Amino acid sequence: MLAGAVGLAALAAIGVGCGSSGESADTTGAEAAISACTGKIGVIAPFAGTEEQDAIQMNWARVSLDNFNREHGTDFEIAPMDSSRGDAQVKRAAQALAADNEVVAVVGPDTSGKVLAVGPILDKADLAYVSPSATNVSLTDGRFKGFYRVVANDSVQAPAIGRLAAEQLKAKKVAILDNPDPYATGLADGVAAYLEKAGVPVTRQRISVDQRDYANVIKKIPADTDAVVLSLSSADAGQRLVRQVKATGREPAFIGGDALFILDAFNPVGAYVTSFTPDLRETTAADDVVRLYKAVFGSLSPFGGPAFGAMQIVATAALASCTDGRASRAKVWEGLPTTTIRESVLGQDIAFTEDHELKDGRFYVYRIGPDDYHFVD
Repeated sequence: MLAGAVGLAALAAIGVGCGSSGESADTTGAEAAISACTGKIGVIAPFAGTEEQDAIQMNWARVSLDNFNREHGTDFEIAPMDSSRGDAQVKRAAQALAADNEVVAVVGPDTSGKVLAVGPILDKADLAYVSPSATNVSLTDGRFKGFYRVVANDSVQAPAIGRLAAEQLKAKKVAILDNPDPYATGLADGVAAYLEKAGVPVTRQRISVDQRDYANVIKKIPADTDAVVLSLSSADAGQRLVRQVKATGREPAFIGGDALFILDAFNPVGAYVTSFTPDLRETTAADDVVRLYKAVFGSLSPFGGPAFGAMQIVATAALASCTDGRASRAKVWEGLPTTTIRESVLGQDIAFTEDHELKDGRFYVYRIGPDDYHFVD
């Protein structure tokens, strides 16, 4: 909750402008007719955890809405819902948001499993929801009518990991480790399919991210394995596993999925990791936003930019839906498919395909150095 007050102060001091945070393509007519607009935008994301990254998405969504209100003269409120305690909690959050007629749209949930949990609830209420980080391919198979995402899905990420292992690293045998989670297993399935098609032998294990000692897992990784793909939902588990493998004297290449892209939590020098956003520090469109973020929250995380963008496109659709100074849930549902943010903080336009995917979304590959990530592809 403190993040909101800090964010407002930093916004006033830094003054993030439209050019830096992306231009709202579909609000020109609405702004000309409306001097102010009210409504609530729900956010389903962690904010009650114990680690800094637990609050990243909620913080970025809050700052994004603060910024949008300042730029557009709107008075949208955030309705924050914690998602750090599992499916039962997020279902209650979705039910509360659905029952509140002032809530016109939702940013989140943050994971694929949570989308599966709340999708039916939000769809039944005709409440559109835009995830900043849920990447499981099946989420856009048509079952959820109100679901959107501002990042590419795992059908894009899996080939990026597969190409790295097979073509750039020339791996002869790859071990894939995943944990029981829709994101982790779905990504592992995609990577395995890519490598098998490329003729690279694959072994696979399903592990627990709560396990402290991975000796039994490491023993099952064939000795001639030269690349290990960590399709895990926990950066801390990935860090433990890499350290324990290296402690045995083995030095395969390690490749982590996007959930491991948290420098403070996963930082084995020489390992590779994917991200669904470019490094915001290298994106000129995000200059002012990055300065703002550093001033408010310190270290960077790729999970922040998409949360900023998801809130921005939801708020843009909400403003365009305004009638008599109030946003409309029904009109946001109707208008979101054609809403666009030009030159967003993600380094590209935010716009949706017919099946609610991010248009032209991609994944980026980085290698971890002694104190930072370095772009590879």
